[in-house]
Amino acid sequence: MAEVLITLGIIGIVAAMTLPTVINNAQDRQFRAMFKKQFSVISQALQMIVLEDGNVMDFDDWHDMVIHVCRIGEKLNAAKSGLRCDEVLSNYTSGTNYARIDKNFQWHGDGKWYDKQGTPLILNNAYTPMTFYLPDGAWINFSCYRQILVDVNGAKKPNTVGRDIFYFVFSRQNSMPGFWENKSDRLYTTVNACSNFDSSHNSTAIYEDSYQDDCENGSGWGCSPLYILQ
Repeated sequence: MAEVLITLGIIGIVAAMTLPTVINNAQDRQFRAMFKKQFSVISQALQMIVLEDGNVMDFDDWHDMVIHVCRIGEKLNAAKSGLRCDEVLSNYTSGTNYARIDKNFQWHGDGKWYDKQGTPLILNNAYTPMTFYLPDGAWINFSCYRQILVDVNGAKKPNTVGRDIFYFVFSRQNSMPGFWENKSDRLYTTVNACSNFDSSHNSTAIYEDSYQDDCENGSGWGCSPLYILQ
């Protein structure tokens, strides 16, 4: 009997050590599938708008971003938004977006979402209201001109980059989603670059030739292209 109890005790210890990893791996597979779904759904919404307009969307003036993101939110049947999109879509005047913003509704608060290393992150408060809550529980935020952040399960934890938080960018050529918007000697994107004004935040450059390493060993933003492109 003593030997049986010892064996059961060892099994229990091993289970306690491995169960959290098993659960996290299962969650990550689910989050990955949810991100792929959002990437596809948002791609379709963008394509619909481009077909309707006959040209690409101009995100280069952040004052005028609201008209474009409200149209995308409308296509996605967003349940709530930090923008008063009914006013924007019916009576928008260039440069007057602040009159259209509900500042009580926004992305995660400063320091309440994290990179994969556990570093608390912030978002430039000019962009925090450009957040939409989708019917399936996902949150999306339009940030820094052509970047979109996706939290696939909204307010629920872990609120961590590379696990339930991802990114992509809109192409200047066709408004379709991708992951790179700059080129020097190699393609890259600096994710959350417009919030790089505080010592508690580190924006991250994700390169076309090293995103897998960032996913596995760095900030976690590299998981976004890894999960879509591979």
